[in-house]
Amino acid sequence: MLCIANAIIYGLKVNLATAIIGMVKRKPGVPDWSDECPEFEPDTSEVTDIDGPFDWSSKEQGLVVSMYFAGYLVGMFPSGYCADRFHTKTVLLFCVLGNALLTILVPVAANALSALYTVRFLTGVVSAANLPIVNVLVGKWVIYEEKSMWVGIIYAGTSLGTVISILTSGMILNFMGWEAIFYIHGILPLIWCVVFYIFFEDSPEEQKYITEEERSLIVNSYGHRSPGTRKMKIPWKSIFTSVPFWALIATNTLGNFCWYFLLTQMPLYMNKILRFDVKSNAIITCTPYFINAFTNPLLGKMLDWGRQKGIWTQTIARKIAVFVSSIPPSIFLIIIAYIGCARVTSTVLLTLSIVVCGAIFVGHLCNQNDLAPNYAGILMGITNTPGTISAFILPPIVGALVEEGHTMARWRYVFWITVIAQVLGFLIFVTFGSAKIQEWNYAAPDVENWDTEEQQRGPRQEETKT
Repeated sequence: MLCIANAIIYGLKVNLATAIIGMVKRKPGVPDWSDECPEFEPDTSEVTDIDGPFDWSSKEQGLVVSMYFAGYLVGMFPSGYCADRFHTKTVLLFCVLGNALLTILVPVAANALSALYTVRFLTGVVSAANLPIVNVLVGKWVIYEEKSMWVGIIYAGTSLGTVISILTSGMILNFMGWEAIFYIHGILPLIWCVVFYIFFEDSPEEQKYITEEERSLIVNSYGHRSPGTRKMKIPWKSIFTSVPFWALIATNTLGNFCWYFLLTQMPLYMNKILRFDVKSNAIITCTPYFINAFTNPLLGKMLDWGRQKGIWTQTIARKIAVFVSSIPPSIFLIIIAYIGCARVTSTVLLTLSIVVCGAIFVGHLCNQNDLAPNYAGILMGITNTPGTISAFILPPIVGALVEEGHTMARWRYVFWITVIAQVLGFLIFVTFGSAKIQEWNYAAPDVENWDTEEQQRGPRQEETKT
């Protein structure tokens, strides 16, 4: 269910990137695509551009996409706090339901840019709870020995959601128009909400449909987060004086550039520079995310296997994942930026970039749960607030650069911004990052009458099981 929730939220995050191709008017006299590779034009020039109803500039189009991430950034810490301190199941239901309803409103709001900005901003706010919730529920439901594998499986939903969203958005746009994208994508998640509300609980301690053997295995595992941790005092001073925590903030801020660049701008690059039509664009763009849905769980399983065999520690496992998500895609992006009209090579390298960049989900995006499972939601809320900056600033940057037309030279600036950020993020994490459970994870409860049984089986007991 977490995997499907991720698929829903990520699908609704990226559908506008495809839909907007059919929402805006073509501008006569303005080179809305690159003419540097004329060999692309004979087969594609008549079908790559759809004349939509809205006369938006490139900057306005960039803002339509990025306002979602502005809301995401603003909502990250409050939603992380709510996911950590309140009933996580309820927060997740609110997150998915809010996404669905706001998506349905997009076609109406699109008639006024200010209304559309507001709807996209609010969608980002309610979506922000997604990653903190996953970190909290992983601490409750996943045993330490299988953490990387299950994180990979859960986050495979982000890739599957992206695949389904991009692929179906392209098809719906071709056959039914851009409005239908938001109506169809907004209604289907309501089914998930009903099923999740009826059959699933917040923790294994409360879950009805589970065997006692499985409940016992999870509850007594090392690092398990029990329901009582909601009442624990938050050690703010210890958190903000922790070197691994600050390294994680820096890595989240810089290490997300490649993922968000490819997520939000790849359909535009494929359409305007490589000149793929809408249907081909959707199929090619979604292919690496489909591959990612399988490679991430496999990478997570490999990292767990190596740690269990004593080949590397959990810290080294996380650093391997951060390396995979940072260095290979940086190399690929530099090559793409300078190979000119090599359309096939560019497409292959863009595909590989997304595949390897997806390792962020078994790298720094689950490191919060490594450092402090009892405060994973709050840590995610704090670290991923600056981690969303790249998603917010990249669409307007691209929009400003291509205002006078799409050229490879103008796109090259964005490629280099992304590469520099990724490499810096990797260097910081490999130097200062850690995956050890920190001492401040075991802070004292914040109430005097905390249940005695919870204290006996709680965090400090787990510390002795190392």
